[in-house]
Amino acid sequence: MQVISKADRFLKTTIYIPAIDKKWLFGNETDDPLRFAFDAKRAVHPGVRGRMIAKEDIASMWAGFMSRPGRRSKRAVYIHIPFCQTRCLYCGFFQNFSNKELEDAYIARLIMEMEMNSRSPFMKSHPVHAVYIGGGTPSALSAGNIKRLLQAIHLNLPLANDYEMTFESRFHEFDDEKIYMCIEGGVNRFSFGVQSFNTKVRRCIGRIDDGEKVIERLEYIKGIDNAAVVIDLMYGMPHQTMDVWEEDVMTLIKSGIDGGDLYQLNVYEDSKLKEAVEKGTLPPASKTSEQALMFKAGVEIMERARYKRLSICHWAKNTRERNIYNQLSKSGFITIPFGAGAGGKIEGHEFFVDRDIKSYIQRIDSGEKPIMFMTSPPDDYELYTEIIGEMDGGRLNLAALTHKYGVDLEDMLAPLIETWQAKDLIKMSDGFIELTIAGQFWYVNLTQAMLDWLVMIKSNRHHSLHVKSIAAQG
Repeated sequence: MQVISKADRFLKTTIYIPAIDKKWLFGNETDDPLRFAFDAKRAVHPGVRGRMIAKEDIASMWAGFMSRPGRRSKRAVYIHIPFCQTRCLYCGFFQNFSNKELEDAYIARLIMEMEMNSRSPFMKSHPVHAVYIGGGTPSALSAGNIKRLLQAIHLNLPLANDYEMTFESRFHEFDDEKIYMCIEGGVNRFSFGVQSFNTKVRRCIGRIDDGEKVIERLEYIKGIDNAAVVIDLMYGMPHQTMDVWEEDVMTLIKSGIDGGDLYQLNVYEDSKLKEAVEKGTLPPASKTSEQALMFKAGVEIMERARYKRLSICHWAKNTRERNIYNQLSKSGFITIPFGAGAGGKIEGHEFFVDRDIKSYIQRIDSGEKPIMFMTSPPDDYELYTEIIGEMDGGRLNLAALTHKYGVDLEDMLAPLIETWQAKDLIKMSDGFIELTIAGQFWYVNLTQAMLDWLVMIKSNRHHSLHVKSIAAQG
Protein backbone atom coordinates (compact mmCIF):
# COMPACT_ATOMS: atom_id res chain seq x y z
CA MET A 1 0.00 0.00 0.00
CA GLN A 2 1.41 3.37 -1.03
CA VAL A 3 1.82 5.84 1.83
CA ILE A 4 0.89 9.40 0.88
CA SER A 5 2.60 12.10 2.90
CA LYS A 6 0.67 14.93 4.50
CA ALA A 7 2.38 17.32 2.08
CA ASP A 8 1.33 15.36 -1.02
CA ARG A 9 -2.19 14.87 0.30
CA PHE A 10 -2.55 18.59 0.92
CA LEU A 11 -1.23 19.56 -2.49
CA LYS A 12 -3.41 17.08 -4.37
CA THR A 13 -6.65 18.15 -2.73
CA THR A 14 -6.34 21.79 -1.84
CA ILE A 15 -4.17 23.99 -4.01
CA TYR A 16 -2.29 23.88 -7.28
CA ILE A 17 1.16 25.47 -7.38
CA PRO A 18 3.13 25.91 -10.62
CA ALA A 19 6.41 23.99 -10.74
CA ILE A 20 8.51 27.17 -10.69
CA ASP A 21 6.80 28.34 -7.49
CA LYS A 22 7.22 24.92 -5.92
CA LYS A 23 10.99 25.26 -6.13
CA TRP A 24 10.88 28.59 -4.31
CA LEU A 25 8.58 27.14 -1.65
CA PHE A 26 9.94 23.66 -1.06
CA GLY A 27 13.52 23.90 -2.32
CA ASN A 28 15.65 21.53 -4.37
CA GLU A 29 16.25 17.83 -4.01
CA THR A 30 19.87 17.72 -2.87
CA ASP A 31 22.23 15.85 -0.58
CA ASP A 32 23.87 19.17 0.35
CA PRO A 33 21.14 21.54 1.63
CA LEU A 34 23.63 24.01 3.09
CA ARG A 35 24.91 24.88 -0.36
CA PHE A 36 22.12 23.91 -2.73
CA ALA A 37 18.75 23.91 -0.92
CA PHE A 38 17.57 26.70 -3.23
CA ASP A 39 18.77 28.09 -6.55
CA ALA A 40 19.41 31.54 -5.10
CA LYS A 41 18.77 33.73 -2.10
CA ARG A 42 15.48 35.61 -2.07
CA ALA A 43 15.00 39.29 -1.17
CA VAL A 44 17.06 40.47 1.78
CA HIS A 45 14.01 41.41 3.87
CA PRO A 46 11.06 39.00 3.81
CA GLY A 47 7.54 40.37 4.03
CA VAL A 48 4.07 40.72 2.61
CA ARG A 49 3.48 44.06 0.93
CA GLY A 50 0.22 45.87 1.65
CA ARG A 51 -1.87 48.04 -0.65
CA MET A 52 -0.41 51.31 -1.91
CA ILE A 53 -2.11 54.37 -0.41
CA ALA A 54 -3.19 57.08 -2.89
CA LYS A 55 -0.81 60.05 -2.79
CA GLU A 56 -3.63 62.46 -2.00
CA ASP A 57 -4.50 60.47 1.14
CA ILE A 58 -1.02 60.15 2.64
CA ALA A 59 -0.87 63.51 4.43
CA SER A 60 -4.22 63.05 6.15
CA MET A 61 -3.36 59.50 7.22
CA TRP A 62 -0.05 60.62 8.73
CA ALA A 63 -1.84 63.46 10.52
CA GLY A 64 -4.37 60.93 11.81
CA PHE A 65 -1.65 58.79 13.33
CA MET A 66 -0.04 61.79 15.00
CA SER A 67 -3.37 63.01 16.43
CA ARG A 68 -3.93 59.97 18.68
CA PRO A 69 -1.72 58.22 21.24
CA GLY A 70 -1.32 54.99 19.31
CA ARG A 71 -0.47 51.56 20.60
CA ARG A 72 1.43 51.27 23.87
CA SER A 73 4.36 49.14 22.81
CA LYS A 74 8.09 49.63 22.46
CA ARG A 75 9.03 52.16 19.79
CA ALA A 76 12.05 52.89 17.65
CA VAL A 77 13.16 55.83 15.52
CA TYR A 78 15.23 55.63 12.35
CA ILE A 79 17.14 58.74 11.23
CA HIS A 80 18.72 58.71 7.78
CA ILE A 81 21.89 60.60 6.85
CA PRO A 82 22.15 60.41 3.03
CA PHE A 83 25.83 61.44 2.69
CA CYS A 84 29.10 59.56 2.12
CA GLN A 85 32.63 60.82 1.59
CA THR A 86 33.39 57.86 -0.67
CA ARG A 87 31.27 55.26 -2.44
CA CYS A 88 31.81 51.58 -1.62
CA LEU A 89 31.68 49.37 -4.69
CA TYR A 90 29.17 46.90 -3.25
CA CYS A 91 26.68 49.55 -2.05
CA GLY A 92 23.22 49.60 -3.59
CA PHE A 93 21.97 52.51 -1.47
CA PHE A 94 24.33 55.38 -2.33
CA GLN A 95 22.60 58.78 -2.52
CA ASN A 96 24.92 61.80 -2.21
CA PHE A 97 28.58 62.65 -1.75
CA SER A 98 29.28 64.88 1.26
CA ASN A 99 28.83 68.58 0.63
CA LYS A 100 29.12 71.04 3.53
CA GLU A 101 26.55 73.53 2.25
CA LEU A 102 24.02 70.82 1.41
CA GLU A 103 24.76 69.03 4.68
CA ASP A 104 24.04 72.17 6.73
CA ALA A 105 20.75 72.71 4.89
CA TYR A 106 19.79 69.08 5.30
CA ILE A 107 20.44 68.90 9.04
CA ALA A 108 18.37 72.07 9.52
CA ARG A 109 15.42 70.41 7.72
CA LEU A 110 15.91 67.11 9.54
CA ILE A 111 15.57 68.97 12.83
CA MET A 112 12.49 70.76 11.49
CA GLU A 113 10.98 67.40 10.57
CA MET A 114 11.45 66.13 14.12
CA GLU A 115 9.99 69.34 15.54
CA MET A 116 6.83 69.08 13.40
CA ASN A 117 5.26 66.31 15.44
CA SER A 118 7.28 66.40 18.65
CA ARG A 119 4.33 67.67 20.71
CA SER A 120 1.70 65.48 19.05
CA PRO A 121 -0.36 63.01 21.14
CA PHE A 122 1.37 60.16 19.30
CA MET A 123 4.93 61.26 20.00
CA LYS A 124 4.23 62.19 23.62
CA SER A 125 2.29 59.05 24.51
CA HIS A 126 5.07 56.49 24.82
CA PRO A 127 8.88 56.47 25.17
CA VAL A 128 11.29 55.71 22.35
CA HIS A 129 13.47 52.73 23.25
CA ALA A 130 15.90 52.76 20.31
CA VAL A 131 17.22 55.40 17.92
CA TYR A 132 19.25 54.32 14.92
CA ILE A 133 21.20 56.98 13.01
CA GLY A 134 22.10 55.30 9.75
CA GLY A 135 22.82 56.07 6.15
CA GLY A 136 24.67 56.69 4.06
CA THR A 137 27.39 57.41 6.54
CA PRO A 138 26.46 59.51 9.60
CA SER A 139 30.14 59.93 10.50
CA ALA A 140 30.52 61.93 7.27
CA LEU A 141 28.75 64.79 9.08
CA SER A 142 30.81 67.57 10.60
CA ALA A 143 31.25 67.58 14.38
CA GLY A 144 29.03 70.67 14.56
CA ASN A 145 26.18 69.01 12.69
CA ILE A 146 26.50 65.86 14.81
CA LYS A 147 26.07 68.06 17.88
CA ARG A 148 23.04 69.85 16.39
CA LEU A 149 21.38 66.57 15.46
CA LEU A 150 21.92 64.89 18.82
CA GLN A 151 20.66 67.92 20.72
CA ALA A 152 17.52 67.92 18.59
CA ILE A 153 16.94 64.22 19.29
CA HIS A 154 16.97 64.84 23.04
CA LEU A 155 14.72 67.91 22.71
CA ASN A 156 12.12 66.31 20.42
CA LEU A 157 11.98 62.59 21.19
CA PRO A 158 10.69 61.10 24.46
CA LEU A 159 13.65 58.81 25.06
CA ALA A 160 13.27 55.94 27.50
CA ASN A 161 15.75 56.08 30.37
CA ASP A 162 17.39 52.88 29.10
CA TYR A 163 17.36 53.89 25.44
CA GLU A 164 19.79 52.55 22.86
CA MET A 165 21.16 55.14 20.42
CA THR A 166 23.25 53.79 17.57
CA PHE A 167 25.53 55.88 15.38
CA GLU A 168 26.79 54.23 12.16
CA SER A 169 30.37 55.13 11.36
CA ARG A 170 33.46 54.61 9.25
CA PHE A 171 36.86 54.87 10.85
CA HIS A 172 38.40 56.98 8.07
CA GLU A 173 36.36 60.11 8.79
CA PHE A 174 35.56 59.50 12.47
CA ASP A 175 38.12 61.61 14.31
CA ASP A 176 38.38 62.12 18.08
CA GLU A 177 36.29 65.31 18.03
CA LYS A 178 33.37 63.49 16.41
CA ILE A 179 33.71 60.49 18.72
CA TYR A 180 33.51 62.61 21.86
CA MET A 181 30.73 64.75 20.36
CA CYS A 182 28.69 61.57 19.94
CA ILE A 183 29.36 60.37 23.48
CA GLU A 184 28.56 63.77 24.99
CA GLY A 185 25.39 63.83 22.88
CA GLY A 186 24.08 60.56 24.29
CA VAL A 187 25.18 57.99 21.72
CA ASN A 188 25.71 54.70 23.57
CA ARG A 189 26.30 52.33 20.67
CA PHE A 190 28.72 52.63 17.72
CA SER A 191 28.28 50.42 14.68
CA PHE A 192 31.25 50.30 12.29
CA GLY A 193 31.08 48.88 8.79
CA VAL A 194 34.46 47.16 8.82
CA GLN A 195 33.47 44.42 6.28
CA SER A 196 37.01 42.97 6.38
CA PHE A 197 40.27 43.58 8.23
CA ASN A 198 42.24 42.40 5.20
CA THR A 199 43.74 45.43 3.45
CA LYS A 200 43.58 43.91 -0.05
CA VAL A 201 39.91 43.01 0.35
CA ARG A 202 39.13 46.41 1.85
CA ARG A 203 40.80 48.32 -0.95
CA CYS A 204 39.04 46.32 -3.65
CA ILE A 205 35.61 47.35 -2.30
CA GLY A 206 36.52 51.03 -1.89
CA ARG A 207 37.55 51.20 1.77
CA ILE A 208 40.39 53.64 2.42
CA ASP A 209 42.11 52.68 5.68
CA ASP A 210 44.29 49.58 5.87
CA GLY A 211 43.48 46.75 8.27
CA GLU A 212 46.09 47.76 10.84
CA LYS A 213 44.65 51.28 11.09
CA VAL A 214 41.14 49.85 11.56
CA ILE A 215 42.29 47.60 14.40
CA GLU A 216 44.12 50.52 16.04
CA ARG A 217 41.06 52.79 15.94
CA LEU A 218 38.78 49.99 17.12
CA GLU A 219 40.99 49.42 20.17
CA TYR A 220 41.02 53.16 20.89
CA ILE A 221 37.24 53.57 20.78
CA LYS A 222 36.71 50.40 22.81
CA GLY A 223 39.18 51.79 25.36
CA ILE A 224 37.05 54.89 25.92
CA ASP A 225 34.60 52.42 27.50
CA ASN A 226 31.57 54.67 27.20
CA ALA A 227 29.44 52.92 24.55
CA ALA A 228 28.85 49.51 23.03
CA VAL A 229 31.10 48.90 20.02
CA VAL A 230 29.92 46.54 17.29
CA ILE A 231 31.10 45.92 13.74
CA ASP A 232 29.82 44.44 10.49
CA LEU A 233 31.85 41.77 8.72
CA MET A 234 30.91 40.61 5.24
CA TYR A 235 31.69 37.29 3.57
CA GLY A 236 31.92 36.46 -0.12
CA MET A 237 33.84 39.51 -1.37
CA PRO A 238 36.44 39.46 -4.17
CA HIS A 239 39.88 38.26 -2.97
CA GLN A 240 38.32 36.99 0.27
CA THR A 241 39.30 33.34 0.58
CA MET A 242 38.04 31.10 3.37
CA ASP A 243 41.33 31.70 5.22
CA VAL A 244 40.86 35.47 4.98
CA TRP A 245 37.27 35.20 6.19
CA GLU A 246 38.17 33.02 9.17
CA GLU A 247 40.94 35.46 10.10
CA ASP A 248 38.42 38.33 9.90
CA VAL A 249 36.10 36.59 12.38
CA MET A 250 39.00 35.68 14.67
CA THR A 251 40.15 39.32 14.64
CA LEU A 252 36.67 40.41 15.73
CA ILE A 253 36.92 38.04 18.70
CA LYS A 254 40.49 39.06 19.59
CA SER A 255 39.48 42.73 19.58
CA GLY A 256 37.23 42.17 22.58
CA ILE A 257 34.48 44.45 21.23
CA ASP A 258 30.88 44.00 22.34
CA GLY A 259 29.41 42.30 19.27
CA GLY A 260 29.28 41.93 15.54
CA ASP A 261 27.26 41.10 12.45
CA LEU A 262 28.38 38.40 10.00
CA TYR A 263 26.48 38.91 6.80
CA GLN A 264 26.54 37.89 3.18
CA LEU A 265 27.66 40.07 0.29
CA ASN A 266 24.84 40.91 -2.11
CA VAL A 267 25.95 42.06 -5.55
CA TYR A 268 23.32 44.59 -6.61
CA GLU A 269 22.55 45.07 -10.29
CA ASP A 270 23.42 48.78 -10.33
CA SER A 271 26.46 48.54 -8.05
CA LYS A 272 29.99 49.56 -9.01
CA LEU A 273 31.11 46.11 -7.85
CA LYS A 274 29.04 44.35 -10.50
CA GLU A 275 30.39 46.79 -13.09
CA ALA A 276 34.02 46.14 -12.01
CA VAL A 277 33.57 42.36 -12.15
CA GLU A 278 31.99 42.56 -15.60
CA LYS A 279 34.87 44.74 -16.82
CA GLY A 280 37.40 42.27 -15.40
CA THR A 281 39.06 44.78 -13.06
CA LEU A 282 38.00 42.63 -10.06
CA PRO A 283 37.61 38.87 -9.72
CA PRO A 284 34.04 37.62 -9.21
CA ALA A 285 32.50 37.51 -5.75
CA SER A 286 32.06 34.08 -4.18
CA LYS A 287 29.19 31.95 -5.43
CA THR A 288 26.26 31.39 -3.09
CA SER A 289 27.39 27.80 -2.53
CA GLU A 290 30.82 29.10 -1.42
CA GLN A 291 29.24 31.74 0.80
CA ALA A 292 27.25 29.00 2.52
CA LEU A 293 30.48 27.34 3.66
CA MET A 294 31.79 30.71 4.88
CA PHE A 295 28.58 31.26 6.83
CA LYS A 296 28.97 27.88 8.53
CA ALA A 297 32.63 28.58 9.35
CA GLY A 298 31.75 31.96 10.88
CA VAL A 299 29.00 30.45 13.03
CA GLU A 300 31.32 27.73 14.30
CA ILE A 301 34.04 30.23 15.25
CA MET A 302 31.60 32.46 17.14
CA GLU A 303 30.09 29.48 18.95
CA ARG A 304 33.52 28.21 20.00
CA ALA A 305 34.22 31.65 21.44
CA ARG A 306 30.92 31.39 23.38
CA TYR A 307 29.42 34.56 21.92
CA LYS A 308 25.68 34.89 22.48
CA ARG A 309 23.63 34.73 19.31
CA LEU A 310 21.00 37.49 19.16
CA SER A 311 19.83 36.70 15.62
CA ILE A 312 20.87 34.61 12.63
CA CYS A 313 23.61 37.09 11.78
CA HIS A 314 24.24 39.04 14.98
CA TRP A 315 26.36 38.09 18.01
CA ALA A 316 27.05 39.65 21.40
CA LYS A 317 30.06 39.17 23.65
CA ASN A 318 28.37 40.63 26.71
CA THR A 319 25.21 42.28 28.00
CA ARG A 320 26.33 45.71 26.85
CA GLU A 321 25.32 44.79 23.31
CA ARG A 322 21.52 44.60 23.17
CA ASN A 323 20.74 45.10 19.45
CA ILE A 324 17.39 46.64 20.41
CA TYR A 325 16.70 48.61 17.23
CA ASN A 326 17.16 45.67 14.89
CA GLN A 327 15.02 43.37 17.02
CA LEU A 328 12.20 45.92 17.23
CA SER A 329 12.21 46.87 13.55
CA LYS A 330 12.30 43.27 12.31
CA SER A 331 9.45 42.27 14.62
CA GLY A 332 7.04 44.92 13.34
CA PHE A 333 7.18 47.37 16.26
CA ILE A 334 6.51 51.04 15.62
CA THR A 335 9.46 52.62 13.84
CA ILE A 336 9.19 56.35 13.13
CA PRO A 337 11.23 57.57 10.11
CA PHE A 338 13.04 60.89 9.79
CA GLY A 339 15.25 62.06 6.94
CA ALA A 340 15.47 61.66 3.15
CA GLY A 341 15.32 57.95 2.31
CA ALA A 342 14.19 56.80 5.77
CA GLY A 343 11.67 54.00 6.17
CA GLY A 344 9.36 53.24 9.06
CA LYS A 345 6.20 51.54 10.21
CA ILE A 346 3.18 52.45 12.34
CA GLU A 347 0.49 49.85 13.05
CA GLY A 348 1.47 47.90 9.97
CA HIS A 349 1.43 50.93 7.66
CA GLU A 350 4.83 51.38 6.01
CA PHE A 351 6.20 54.84 5.27
CA PHE A 352 9.09 55.83 3.02
CA VAL A 353 10.36 59.39 3.15
CA ASP A 354 11.22 61.18 -0.11
CA ARG A 355 14.81 60.18 -0.92
CA ASP A 356 15.50 63.06 -3.32
CA ILE A 357 17.26 65.52 -1.07
CA LYS A 358 16.20 68.67 -2.93
CA SER A 359 12.57 67.57 -2.99
CA TYR A 360 12.86 66.62 0.68
CA ILE A 361 14.11 70.11 1.62
CA GLN A 362 11.38 71.82 -0.41
CA ARG A 363 8.64 69.72 1.18
CA ILE A 364 9.93 70.35 4.70
CA ASP A 365 10.01 74.08 3.96
CA SER A 366 6.35 73.87 2.91
CA GLY A 367 5.50 72.33 6.29
CA GLU A 368 4.68 68.77 5.23
CA LYS A 369 5.96 65.36 6.28
CA PRO A 370 7.75 64.48 2.99
CA ILE A 371 6.48 60.91 2.56
CA MET A 372 7.25 59.47 -0.87
CA PHE A 373 4.85 56.54 -0.61
CA MET A 374 2.91 54.57 1.95
CA THR A 375 1.28 51.14 2.12
CA SER A 376 -1.55 49.81 4.23
CA PRO A 377 -0.99 46.65 6.29
CA PRO A 378 -1.84 43.32 4.66
CA ASP A 379 -4.35 41.08 6.37
CA ASP A 380 -2.78 39.21 9.30
CA TYR A 381 0.25 41.51 9.30
CA GLU A 382 0.77 41.03 13.04
CA LEU A 383 1.13 37.28 12.56
CA TYR A 384 3.45 37.79 9.61
CA THR A 385 5.72 40.20 11.48
CA GLU A 386 5.96 37.82 14.44
CA ILE A 387 6.97 35.03 12.06
CA ILE A 388 9.63 37.28 10.51
CA GLY A 389 10.99 38.38 13.88
CA GLU A 390 11.16 34.86 15.32
CA MET A 391 12.68 33.31 12.20
CA ASP A 392 15.38 35.98 12.34
CA GLY A 393 16.20 34.49 15.74
CA GLY A 394 16.57 30.97 14.32
CA ARG A 395 13.37 29.40 15.62
CA LEU A 396 9.59 29.73 15.42
CA ASN A 397 7.22 29.01 18.32
CA LEU A 398 4.31 27.47 16.40
CA ALA A 399 2.44 26.47 19.55
CA ALA A 400 2.47 30.00 21.01
CA LEU A 401 1.45 31.65 17.72
CA THR A 402 -1.33 29.09 17.23
CA HIS A 403 -2.71 29.93 20.67
CA LYS A 404 -2.32 33.70 20.19
CA TYR A 405 -3.91 33.97 16.74
CA GLY A 406 -6.36 31.07 16.85
CA VAL A 407 -5.00 29.32 13.77
CA ASP A 408 -3.37 25.89 13.64
CA LEU A 409 -0.06 26.96 12.11
CA GLU A 410 1.50 23.52 12.37
CA ASP A 411 -1.35 22.07 10.32
CA MET A 412 -1.42 24.95 7.82
CA LEU A 413 2.35 24.79 7.28
CA ALA A 414 2.47 20.98 7.33
CA PRO A 415 3.55 20.54 3.68
CA LEU A 416 6.47 22.94 4.14
CA ILE A 417 7.42 21.53 7.54
CA GLU A 418 7.40 17.94 6.33
CA THR A 419 9.45 18.74 3.23
CA TRP A 420 11.98 20.96 5.02
CA GLN A 421 12.51 18.40 7.76
CA ALA A 422 13.26 15.75 5.15
CA LYS A 423 15.76 18.12 3.55
CA ASP A 424 17.46 18.88 6.90
CA LEU A 425 16.55 22.56 6.84
CA ILE A 426 14.53 22.47 10.07
CA LYS A 427 13.82 20.28 13.08
CA MET A 428 10.58 20.15 15.08
CA SER A 429 10.82 20.11 18.87
CA ASP A 430 8.12 20.83 21.49
CA GLY A 431 6.04 22.97 19.15
CA PHE A 432 9.06 24.88 17.85
CA ILE A 433 10.59 24.99 14.39
CA GLU A 434 14.35 25.04 14.93
CA LEU A 435 16.55 25.96 11.97
CA THR A 436 19.49 23.71 11.18
CA ILE A 437 22.74 25.31 10.02
CA ALA A 438 21.48 24.93 6.43
CA GLY A 439 18.13 26.44 7.40
CA GLN A 440 19.91 29.35 9.05
CA PHE A 441 21.80 30.14 5.85
CA TRP A 442 18.56 30.00 3.83
CA TYR A 443 16.33 31.51 6.52
CA VAL A 444 15.12 34.39 4.33
CA ASN A 445 13.94 31.86 1.71
CA LEU A 446 12.19 29.79 4.38
CA THR A 447 10.57 32.83 5.98
CA GLN A 448 9.31 34.23 2.68
CA ALA A 449 8.05 30.78 1.66
CA MET A 450 6.01 30.57 4.89
CA LEU A 451 4.49 33.99 4.26
CA ASP A 452 3.72 33.20 0.61
CA TRP A 453 2.16 29.89 1.63
CA LEU A 454 -0.10 31.45 4.26
CA VAL A 455 -1.20 34.15 1.81
CA MET A 456 -2.05 31.51 -0.80
CA ILE A 457 -4.07 29.47 1.67
CA LYS A 458 -5.96 32.52 2.91
CA SER A 459 -6.64 33.71 -0.63
CA ASN A 460 -8.09 30.36 -1.67
CA ARG A 461 -10.17 29.93 1.47
CA HIS A 462 -11.40 33.52 1.44
CA HIS A 463 -12.82 33.15 -2.06
CA SER A 464 -14.11 29.63 -1.33
CA LEU A 465 -12.08 28.35 -4.22
CA HIS A 466 -10.21 25.15 -4.63
CA VAL A 467 -7.95 25.38 -7.61
CA LYS A 468 -7.93 22.24 -9.75
CA SER A 469 -5.79 19.60 -8.13
CA ILE A 470 -2.70 18.19 -9.71
CA ALA A 471 -4.37 14.80 -9.89
CA ALA A 472 -7.43 16.17 -11.69
CA GLN A 473 -5.24 17.85 -14.27
CA GLY A 474 -3.74 14.46 -15.04
